[in-house]
Amino acid sequence: MKRFHLRLSLSLRTQQLLAWLLLLTIMVVYSIWMSDQALLRYTTFRADAFDLGNMDQAFWNTIHGRPFQFTNQGSDNYGPPTRLATHVEPIILPLSLLYIFHGDARILLVFQTLALMAGALPVFMLTRKHLPSFPLLAPVMAASYLFAPALLGLNIFDFHPVSMAAPLLLYAVWAMEQRKHVWFIITCLLACACKEDIPLAVALLAILAIWKFRMRWTGSILALIGLLWTAIAFTVVIPRFFPGAQHSNYWYRYEALGSSPSAAIVNVLLHPWLPFTIFLTLDRIYYLFSLLRSSGFLALLAPEWLLPILPSLAVNILADGFAYNSGVYHYNAAIVPFVVIASIHGLRRFLQLWAGWREETLEGPPAIQKPLKETAHLPGVQIIVQLGRQGWLVLVGTGKRLWRVSRLSESGPFWRERRQSMRLRFAELARYCSLSIMYVVLIVWIVGMTMLNYSILTPRLNIFWATHSPGLHEQQIEQLLTMIPADASVSAGGNLNPHLTDRRYITVFPEITFLTSEPGVSNTVEYVIVDLDTLSPEDTNRSANFVDVLNQLQRSHQYKLVAQADGVILLKKAS
Repeated sequence: MKRFHLRLSLSLRTQQLLAWLLLLTIMVVYSIWMSDQALLRYTTFRADAFDLGNMDQAFWNTIHGRPFQFTNQGSDNYGPPTRLATHVEPIILPLSLLYIFHGDARILLVFQTLALMAGALPVFMLTRKHLPSFPLLAPVMAASYLFAPALLGLNIFDFHPVSMAAPLLLYAVWAMEQRKHVWFIITCLLACACKEDIPLAVALLAILAIWKFRMRWTGSILALIGLLWTAIAFTVVIPRFFPGAQHSNYWYRYEALGSSPSAAIVNVLLHPWLPFTIFLTLDRIYYLFSLLRSSGFLALLAPEWLLPILPSLAVNILADGFAYNSGVYHYNAAIVPFVVIASIHGLRRFLQLWAGWREETLEGPPAIQKPLKETAHLPGVQIIVQLGRQGWLVLVGTGKRLWRVSRLSESGPFWRERRQSMRLRFAELARYCSLSIMYVVLIVWIVGMTMLNYSILTPRLNIFWATHSPGLHEQQIEQLLTMIPADASVSAGGNLNPHLTDRRYITVFPEITFLTSEPGVSNTVEYVIVDLDTLSPEDTNRSANFVDVLNQLQRSHQYKLVAQADGVILLKKAS
């Protein structure tokens, strides 16, 4: 076989400088492009009440001394007028300070883009750490993170506090690998504050810290905090603010498992095959492929780093709803960072294996570290870690036994010979394909798979992008919006709603009432504004015919027409 002699003609130092230049270019291009797209989506009235309007009002109320309050919902639609009845997101408190600099939803959109962009830095640094001899793989991995459809969808679909968890978890992993205990704790706690289910991912990451990095006390404390945080959020905080039988307005998405969480647990215990028979579908398999494709499926070579994604993955797979397993909504915030981290470790393991076949060594830390022999001395966490390790060993051992049983014992030597032959063939290929060649091949592979994943999921991402620049229609809407007093209560159509949520009372049309605990405050809105020419899918889900509802409001003399322009109707409550 003829040897290949493909080499990068650049020195290692030059490659390192080029890698930094590429990273900065990628980050700048991403931040400008996505900020522009997010703002264009807002100014062309493509953003929606759910969730940009909700979040904008909650932030605005928080900075004005009413933490977490929002009325941007129907009077009996999503429970009490506080975010704490639906999600536990303490990160809203510090992030609300952004409104000091700019007092509307656009500051959230730009900040979200910059935060997600910042996650490329730890991806770059981790790749450089584990693959110091292959500098150009670092910006390639950063690009695969930034341009993964899951992250693009997370960025462009309005604003969600949970999106902050993606870069925070990446920085947490970087701090963990650098043994920066204080920064590891800070980043993990900030990630926990983004949403009530993120602490589960933090707890599993903490177990990895104990197992792989010998961070006994730090990992033990964070594991306990993560478990307790989620437990308190679901059993104390949300039920306190959303009293009721289920304490959740989202359980309808999981009713295939049972009428309530407790019923679902019983059903799964009695019928363990139930989730597979219901949820093992082509759409969900397609979803799993979309998560792994951008980094070339390299994450599968480091499966232990995918452990923290299991809670979010279970939520998405078991949910009865397109958005959860579409691969382009914000439900992947805790999944994206660990897929990238697993891909970095998988990439190193592949190159180490290739170098081993060539009887060479690979610079950098070991690709597979020996697990910790002794876990933390905290009893609770020690039990969790030991059970996890024992469960893993049992699972692996069972798999090996099933594999052996599936082959007749007399055919054992045959399969051993086949495996040995396969190893020899790969070793022969590796001898004729140098690490320099494989370096280039992997760059092309990851870039190609990132582009392929983007092209495959483009139809789903297209539902978010703005389709035009602001024009006459948008100008007329802005004129009507200025006719509504800043302190008036409003019911607005879904696409107009986020432009009016910097006020104390607002709801989503066709609702004309809102919940309030303030004595003496009428809960019927003073103004109604709807854009009949630009109804979003969410709008059509809320009402079959907006025109009939508007006509009924006028016929009943509850509201009178104030102005209309280009399909936009503005009504005012009759005196």
